[in-house]
Amino acid sequence: MKDEQHHACRSSDSSFILHPSSLPTQVGIGLVRRGDRFLVRRRPAGTVYAGYWEFPGGKCEPGEDPAAATARECYEEIGLRVLVGPLRRTTTHSYAHGTVELFFYDCRTEDTRAEPAEGTGFLWVPSGELRALRFPEANEAILEDLACTAQEPVTGSGSG
Repeated sequence: MKDEQHHACRSSDSSFILHPSSLPTQVGIGLVRRGDRFLVRRRPAGTVYAGYWEFPGGKCEPGEDPAAATARECYEEIGLRVLVGPLRRTTTHSYAHGTVELFFYDCRTEDTRAEPAEGTGFLWVPSGELRALRFPEANEAILEDLACTAQEPVTGSGSG
């Protein structure tokens, strides 16, 4: 497993088998934060892992880097422009349907008072409540990181 940690309170070590014949699909994911809350939604019916929770993000287009994919996918999925900040963590994980390399970026909305577009299903959830939600397995380490942020003091306003 490749699991690279940035700014986390403790390391996580899970193992899985990578299939050398297939390159992982690169996915940019936005950890869109406002105060102590993050944007998440339940995956829609008819999708892989329907009913599980997810952060906004998606697959990189050919020639697109993960940070650009994060910004594009956040706009497409939540209807908000985000400022993509530092890379917090990368994780490679194999599922039955394929191997993914996830790039988790700290993000915030350009407009600090903007809300997700109606009908997107995205909600602001306090960081301390994220671990109670069911996410796909590849999210375990980042959820642990974010649970640690629930213990940190929140700085700045922008929780409007």
